[in-house]
Amino acid sequence: MRVIILGTGTDVGKTYVTACLARGLRQHGKVTALKPIESGVGAGVAGDAGVIANAAGHAPLLSPWRFPRPVSPHLGAREGGSAIAIAPVSAWVREQEHILRSPISLVELAGGAFSPLGPGITNVDLAVALEPALWLLVAPDALGVLHDVTATLRALPRAPDAVVLSGSRTADESTGSNARELASLAITQVLDVVATGANGCTAAVQWLLDQSTQKSRH
Repeated sequence: MRVIILGTGTDVGKTYVTACLARGLRQHGKVTALKPIESGVGAGVAGDAGVIANAAGHAPLLSPWRFPRPVSPHLGAREGGSAIAIAPVSAWVREQEHILRSPISLVELAGGAFSPLGPGITNVDLAVALEPALWLLVAPDALGVLHDVTATLRALPRAPDAVVLSGSRTADESTGSNARELASLAITQVLDVVATGANGCTAAVQWLLDQSTQKSRH
């Protein structure tokens, strides 16, 4: 079962949540954690791909789409004299999954859901190419999340299968109340809130285990 980790924007806590999920799922069996595209990583630096792979308990799986400057991936690729295409990236993900053969594969995308990967293509196009998959939308438990989640949900080609809030940003006056407000305003139901320093995202891990069990029965 593949799980695509999308964000409402950049620096919303996707890696924090993905690592939390990987650690939790690892307690129940083998799990794969991949970040096929990443900016801000120099040669020999594992970066976020290393963080989530370590949480999953396997060696970092480093793709060809890693760029040294912390900018949008399309700029990183352009500066390196290359371009990102959906087909090779999705093929790389499937190849790593085939090698590791884990029941659950977590695939963290770079930046926000609509961060550009090239002219006319975004992370959402990659998510679509990686179907069938569960889409997990990560948003910060911080001021502005009501707008960001609303805008992302309206723009996505289909509803995410779950929404998780991350507490990786510095807490503000809204932190701790955003999940309740998202529900009370009928924007979305939040599956889990992963607070900074928390040992686990218990509800999200259990949901994924349940989803995996259901899929294995069909």
